[in-house]
Amino acid sequence: MIVRKLAKTDAEDYRQIRLEALYNNPDSFGTTYHEETIRTINEFRNRMPEGNNNFILGCYEKQELIGIIAFHQEERIKVRHKAYIRSMYVKQQYRGQGIGKLLLGKLIDIAKAINEIEILLLDVVTNNMPAEQLYLSFGFQVYGIETMAYKFNDRYFDLKFMFLRIK
Repeated sequence: MIVRKLAKTDAEDYRQIRLEALYNNPDSFGTTYHEETIRTINEFRNRMPEGNNNFILGCYEKQELIGIIAFHQEERIKVRHKAYIRSMYVKQQYRGQGIGKLLLGKLIDIAKAINEIEILLLDVVTNNMPAEQLYLSFGFQVYGIETMAYKFNDRYFDLKFMFLRIK
């Protein structure tokens, strides 16, 4: 397995796994499958961040992208000590094999190497216990809950907000 930062040339692979994530786990993300399916490949390519402070890590098994995790550091002076982890997903057939742990560990290592970043933030839907347990195993702590954060098909989903101090 190879974990690396995705480039704009990976847009096709990224689009495919992103759509799969939204289709298979519609309650776990703030956007919907329908919203993303109408985007062109060029729109996906143009939205893909590249750089040290904004990127998407991908885990490849041979030629297949099997897991993703996104990273975004704040740019404004007063908040650039914070970075956000978003859009984590591992294909269902690869779950339970340590792919999420591998991706999250690599992301944290990269974040620790960025001088300004002191804290990592993320949110997780409260009914996603496997993801929450993974984050807790890395030392993330819950600092708040937003009730009714997402509404999909007349159901509401709460979000837990978590943080990890890395410096």
